[in-house]
Amino acid sequence: MPLKVPQNSLTNREIKLILFLRKFEQGEVTIRVENGQPVLIYEAIKTLKLEELPTSPSVNNESTVFHPKEGN
Repeated sequence: MPLKVPQNSLTNREIKLILFLRKFEQGEVTIRVENGQPVLIYEAIKTLKLEELPTSPSVNNESTVFHPKEGN
């Protein structure tokens, strides 16, 4: 059973937080709370997982070597 809270008992910050979360499609947020009220919402822009590629023995590695151009 959902908890019913009268709308006038929510602060403006709480209402903004709820509206933000309803629009948020997926991901993670961190909420900073001060004195029982939400103050800041931290939303990660992008997370990249870096994985090492397996190395193949005796493969021609010239394609992976960086050769700077002369004169630059």
